[in-house]
Amino acid sequence: MTHAPPIPVAAVELTIDDRPPALDPAERAAAAAGWAARLAANPALWNGPFFLFQDVVIEPGRAFRAVACPTDFATFLHWRADPAPDDRFAHVFPVAAVTSRDDRLLLGVMGPTTANAGLAYPPSGSFDDDDRVGAALDPLVNIRRELAEEVGIDHADLVAEPGWWVIGSGPRRFALVKRHRSALTAAELEARIAHHLATDGDGELSGVLLVPFDRPLPPERTVPYVAPLAALLAAVSAAA
Repeated sequence: MTHAPPIPVAAVELTIDDRPPALDPAERAAAAAGWAARLAANPALWNGPFFLFQDVVIEPGRAFRAVACPTDFATFLHWRADPAPDDRFAHVFPVAAVTSRDDRLLLGVMGPTTANAGLAYPPSGSFDDDDRVGAALDPLVNIRRELAEEVGIDHADLVAEPGWWVIGSGPRRFALVKRHRSALTAAELEARIAHHLATDGDGELSGVLLVPFDRPLPPERTVPYVAPLAALLAAVSAAA
């Protein structure tokens, strides 16, 4: 499978339009029916607040811009399930690409009660209301929360590189990736995170993997943006 190359941008600008996405009654009914089926199969799912995005603009080297519209998780899953999702909308989500001192990429393995059970990808989560700063969404607020909740890592213990990489992850889906370097080795990170999962974890992750940049997981074990991210990290490492 080929992937579009990552696009570097200096800034991310995500304004909020508090009007929910305009869906017709048939779409709303289909989303509700789909959610009922998913909930019957996995009662642990929660239909929490969510954002879909409109008016996506990518200016290479400069900025990623989009407008966030509030919706719910059920509507998002209905939109995502379509092989050619409604092109009025997009899914935009921030990602902390945490790398160890010995050049491994941290991946979390999603737990059995999650919507992506069994898949492994960097600790991350979609935007919610906690990420609002004024009239915008702040991707760094999201990243700090997700790192603390999922793997027990304090953002202050990492060195965040400037800028972002925009990486496609399926139709109309965009990962906003910022590399975060850890001073710990892969073994040290794994031990620290294992302690967090055993004592403070919320069950979202069943474990973690620390994967060499040049040996990414097979596609069926992860999500589409991880392979181009690993290739990018491998190229940067080789050039260093």
